[in-house]
Amino acid sequence: MDNEALISQQRYEAWVSDIAEMVIRKECVLFLGSAIHAPSPPGSKYDYPADKCPPIGGQLSGLLADMCHYPADQDRWNLQRVSWYYQWWKKSRYQLIDAVKEAVHKGREPSPVLRGLARLGFPIVITTNYDNLYERALMQIAPTGVAPTPAAGPESAMAEDGLFDKFVYSPKSTEITKDCSPNPAQALPYLLKIHGDLEQRESLVITDEDYIQFVLRMGDCKPFHPVGQNVLTYLTNWPTLFIGYRLVDYNLRLLFKTLRWKIDPANIPPSFAVDMSPDVLIRSSLESQQISFIEKNLWDFVPDLYQAVTGEEMPS
Repeated sequence: MDNEALISQQRYEAWVSDIAEMVIRKECVLFLGSAIHAPSPPGSKYDYPADKCPPIGGQLSGLLADMCHYPADQDRWNLQRVSWYYQWWKKSRYQLIDAVKEAVHKGREPSPVLRGLARLGFPIVITTNYDNLYERALMQIAPTGVAPTPAAGPESAMAEDGLFDKFVYSPKSTEITKDCSPNPAQALPYLLKIHGDLEQRESLVITDEDYIQFVLRMGDCKPFHPVGQNVLTYLTNWPTLFIGYRLVDYNLRLLFKTLRWKIDPANIPPSFAVDMSPDVLIRSSLESQQISFIEKNLWDFVPDLYQAVTGEEMPS
């Protein structure tokens, strides 16, 4: 191993150790993006085949583009544009949501990585994902006799049964935000679905127009701001761990810049983004906001973190 590779490995091990300490103290916000559902790579000890994964990245956009005959010479990878076009082509928001639900939910299962993260007991979890797989991972790891059966209904039933607390973004400025507890705990993790949930069809942030409305909602005052005041406080005071998320979404960059732009770097806790190939411009911008990029496959990082936190190998 050459000197540069050795330094890189030592830095990685130090980061895993630092993050593990934060997770053990229950003082870390977990942020999940769609790539958390990436299939396990060849040779992995974990098995998560592509047919169990929701479409990630440009895959969902490509599926919708094929279904609505999106012009081939345009940006088929751009989900905001393609979904807007699909809605216009079908003349139906309802059918757009149905198509997304079919692609994201049918035959999909939580991965070993997702179940591993659920076992680590993050007190606050924020996600831009529309699916219900993190909720299902929480259900699968719940003690016997606590979790409802899958036949019990949507994930709102699980929340009611005390497995977790949950709030789903609403495009309406009159919707009072359900905040996390002033002292969030592992026993009742708080899940914020900031881009909506397929069980609440009106909540999805997917088209260009939806994103514009989301940005407008970010200017709302409490108690209507899409992110509760307690959550905003913890996003400022606790480290954040981004997994499966490339940080190119300007909505979330706007949120972080709003929270941190007047704070001296000496008072900003370190945050981490797991990304094998970070965008050079995003990286340059966010490193100044104390966000470090861990260039590792999440199928390597999450088991390493699990081992560091629990002292055990992550279950398959």
